Amino acid sequence: MNAAEIIEEISRLPEDEKGKIVEFLSHQPNAETLAAMREPVAEGRSFKSADELFASIEAEDEC
Repeated sequence: MNAAEIIEEISRLPEDEKGKIVEFLSHQPNAETLAAMREPVAEGRSFKSADELFASIEAEDEC
């Protein structure tokens, strides 16, 4: 199944099911986030999840 077919199938879903897909996709990391997770930071750390990366960034912003 290609992307156009997937989009066509999604468009046929009831509105509440479409909302679940949007919710799921909105929590998926993009390529930039995935690259940042794999790249060690100055302290030699890396991150196992996007949530862990974002928590670290938020902690730095609070300082």
